[in-house]
Amino acid sequence: MKSLYDLGRNRRNLFTTPDMNRREFLKAGVGFVAIASGFEMIAGFATAETHTTRKSGPIVYPPLPYNKVQPPREGCFVGLYKLSELMSNPIAERKIGEIANRAKNVDEYVEMLKKERDFFESLKEKYPIVNSITFYEDALGAKPFIFGFGRALLYRGFPIADAKVISRKGIVPYVTGEVGAYSRLFSARLGLDEIARGQHDRYIKYFAQGAAKFGKTHGGFFFTTMIESNGNWWYWGQSPNLIPAWRHIWQIFEDEGANQYATWVWEAYNPYAITRFADDPERHYFGDKYVDWIGINTFSNDTNPAAPGQNAMLDELMHEIYRQMLKNHPQKPIMLSQFGRATGSDQPQWLINAFRSIKTDFPAIKAAIHHDKNQKIVNRDWTDSTLSPESLQALKEIFKDPYWIMAKKR
Repeated sequence: MKSLYDLGRNRRNLFTTPDMNRREFLKAGVGFVAIASGFEMIAGFATAETHTTRKSGPIVYPPLPYNKVQPPREGCFVGLYKLSELMSNPIAERKIGEIANRAKNVDEYVEMLKKERDFFESLKEKYPIVNSITFYEDALGAKPFIFGFGRALLYRGFPIADAKVISRKGIVPYVTGEVGAYSRLFSARLGLDEIARGQHDRYIKYFAQGAAKFGKTHGGFFFTTMIESNGNWWYWGQSPNLIPAWRHIWQIFEDEGANQYATWVWEAYNPYAITRFADDPERHYFGDKYVDWIGINTFSNDTNPAAPGQNAMLDELMHEIYRQMLKNHPQKPIMLSQFGRATGSDQPQWLINAFRSIKTDFPAIKAAIHHDKNQKIVNRDWTDSTLSPESLQALKEIFKDPYWIMAKKR
């Protein structure tokens, strides 16, 4: 697979686009995305067009069944992913790591976490999720349509309390269900084959029951698990047991009634900019029956020497993977499930160009979720895509274009 930079582009000239005045800026129709729940969904439509990369006319998808999150006919949902302060808290991270490393199996891990319930609840009270939503609302002048708020271990139940807070704000929650702990030592003892064989069904059923309970009251929400399955950096990545494990979890959701609301997103990492570490995502596609939206994760940064192809504009990063997904999955709405540019003086201009590209060059992208997170706390080579004050101001102007669909005011 060929890197974008094998094409001989000059990376020094990435940000040569001249500054735009406000009128030109708004005319460009650049945009931004966020994650949340319990909002009046936009209905889908009965027929799907043959998708090609084109700049005019909306792309219309068939309606999804039940109460799932429908793609908009026109425009693009704005989404934000923000790791909760609790999850990024070093004290909590250290405690979880200690428990994971001591636990011999899933049952023991869950029981040890239960014993520390008071510890985690006390920390959680200090970092309510509503703080992040209020921050973005104040900074952007509007709430994102979608809000992603961290990861929930599949073995500890659906995060109903946090999802309710998001939903009551008129935002659609995006829930990630983890199949293991962050600790690789623990994860190595948890095989995906165990999930596929049903060894952890009682935990997954409990999670699915919570998802169904939430959906009945608050409506559809986005859900994913085993993200970036084509990357080799997760313990589940590129595993031969990925597909049977995903399908087994999906079937439990189906049996418990959760799939009436859970909108399943297959999050693939864009391999064209990180060829040494990610293979063709189609090798790990879970099947049309088990996927509602196609998610693409891609990041731009100049800080990772192991992946120079990431230092590019969004239109360059997305060109090949977008064409591939349109060709192979024409009936599935596409979202940028995670994207962002590393912090720096060029971040605001990168975002301006990115949202312009989404609107004009990638009409099949129906949701865009910016990953506002410092990943370097986990790995020094990963991207810190935290939004700067200047970037937030740029996004505030961008989102004044009605193409970018925000949550309704309440």
